Amino acid sequence: MIRVAFLINFPKDYKGGINYIKNLLYTNSITQYPDIEYYVILPSNIEQEYIDVFSPYAKLIFTNVFKERSLMWFLNKAFNKAFNFQLPLYVLLKKNKINVISHSFFWGNYKALKIVNWIPDFQCVHFPELWPQKQLDLITSINTNISKYSDVVILSSYDALNDFKKFAPFQIEKARVLQFVSQPGEINGIENLYQKIKEKYKLNNKFFYLPNQFWSHKNHMVVLKAVNQLVKEGINPLVITTGVMNDFRGNNKNLDDIKSYIKQNNLEKNILLLGLIPYNEVLILMRKCIAVINPSFFEGWSSTVEEAKSIGKTVILSDIPVHREQDPSKAFYFNPNQEDELADILKYVWDDLPVEEETEKIKNDLKQNLLDRTKAFSANYYKIIKDLIEVK
Repeated sequence: MIRVAFLINFPKDYKGGINYIKNLLYTNSITQYPDIEYYVILPSNIEQEYIDVFSPYAKLIFTNVFKERSLMWFLNKAFNKAFNFQLPLYVLLKKNKINVISHSFFWGNYKALKIVNWIPDFQCVHFPELWPQKQLDLITSINTNISKYSDVVILSSYDALNDFKKFAPFQIEKARVLQFVSQPGEINGIENLYQKIKEKYKLNNKFFYLPNQFWSHKNHMVVLKAVNQLVKEGINPLVITTGVMNDFRGNNKNLDDIKSYIKQNNLEKNILLLGLIPYNEVLILMRKCIAVINPSFFEGWSSTVEEAKSIGKTVILSDIPVHREQDPSKAFYFNPNQEDELADILKYVWDDLPVEEETEKIKNDLKQNLLDRTKAFSANYYKIIKDLIEVK
């Protein structure tokens, strides 16, 4: 039996990492390969919501090694700093007969363990100017250590693989592409829930949806400029945005510019900034919008696009290589520097795009397509693990 463990040894507000691991574990619950078991190792004081996220799909192990400020936490950090070896964690892994550590910002000289790490993207290579030097050095160091010490480095796209070839050319044999699949799930009572959301945020029935973080490279400004152009033409679209309204790198000028542009052009009724909202509300808004927009200059593998693809939603996307690689069936592409192009697409979708009736056949086709992609995601990951264990 192969035992694979995921470590929740990163900040819990890194929702992208939490959701990625949950989605991966879910896919493996569908295929259920009999020779592999999954574990999630969590801080002993973790909140119940995270237990609920992982417990249906994996065996959970709780430890003080990941409980911040505890004695074991300090000891583990001290050993890692002195010897590049997390002895308390290693003892725990051996006790539970773990063979592989996956997707866990974990590295070092562990001959008895196989290490699989994930680099989500190389944004810091493409946009170094968006990072303070200290954080840029940190993320570069992390990616370097992942490349050096991992047995396998997972990348979410072939576009990212091209970046990895330049970043770590001597480690390229470790690289594996694993295109993840988002699981939007079934929502019971969606109409009642949607009505509550409309009342909560005072929403209209017809709107575009832009669910991106407010970081500079996410490129909200091109959407604002396109909407402003349409308003001047007498068209009044509504764009709802959600996402954390700050940049973790400490530079919030982008958000200040967005708010200023909305105010200066009187777009308060056309652009709604809802900020961070519950994930179930995100999924409902995605289902109820007329199209999802992702204007980003750069993505590793867009979860927004994947979620929209899984529910068959029309998407309006910046024409960047990874969006083309994701290849959603209902997509319009635009140059992310050209608000005129985007305005034309928004106008067409707002006024002229035929509304497709959601028949039972369409629903069943979507479910089958999602199931096929989910099984392929799981099978690809399983092959990565099996190949790694079978290497002599």
